Amino acid sequence: MRPSIGKLWIVLLFLTATIAWAQEKDLRSWSSLELRYEPTKSWDFTLMGQFRLKNDLGDIDEYFTQFQVDRTLLKGVKLGVGVRYIFENDNSGAVQGYENHFRYHMDASYQHRANRLRFKYRFRYQNKNELGVSDEARKYVRFKAGTEFNIKGWKLDPKLSAEFFNRIKKRQGQSDKLRITLGTEYNMKKAGTIAAFYRRQWDVEKIDREILSIIGLKYRYTFK
Repeated sequence: MRPSIGKLWIVLLFLTATIAWAQEKDLRSWSSLELRYEPTKSWDFTLMGQFRLKNDLGDIDEYFTQFQVDRTLLKGVKLGVGVRYIFENDNSGAVQGYENHFRYHMDASYQHRANRLRFKYRFRYQNKNELGVSDEARKYVRFKAGTEFNIKGWKLDPKLSAEFFNRIKKRQGQSDKLRITLGTEYNMKKAGTIAAFYRRQWDVEKIDREILSIIGLKYRYTFK
């Protein structure tokens, strides 16, 4: 395919985000900085910080630090575990302020190629709890499937993924979630990688579904 197709893809990505911005009452953003250490082909260590905004980018939603370790077992097969310390901004209701949360997750993932397509699948168990509060932890089982299309002569290859969140022991008013993400990234070689995405997320069971539009930007630097 010619590079002009890649340019059309970038236009589509930003046009989709712009239209969604105009339609939604609550646009959110996720900005990330990621440092990755790969001492061998089998081990990955990642430290990430992320900052999130909500209410049309007018309020802080949360910010957190996450550490993850991944181990490649076979070609395309990887296991991982991560921990996250979160400062979450509760600015609604009678009691407001920042809450401290702790989250851990365990991953099993697989990827493979088919011509110019790369397919990725991930199964994740997630457990999140507010520190100092004797509330039941929020537990999810998540399944993500995605694909990346390699465009010859073009460095901004498109990526598309879908992820389903299944809440374990749902309470009244809670439901499962679905997340669709369209994105790309640019590898600057020794200077790192910049990634951008547009994401839609909604409840799959509620009649008055809460739909979120999220734009994201991430910088990643890898040490060998």
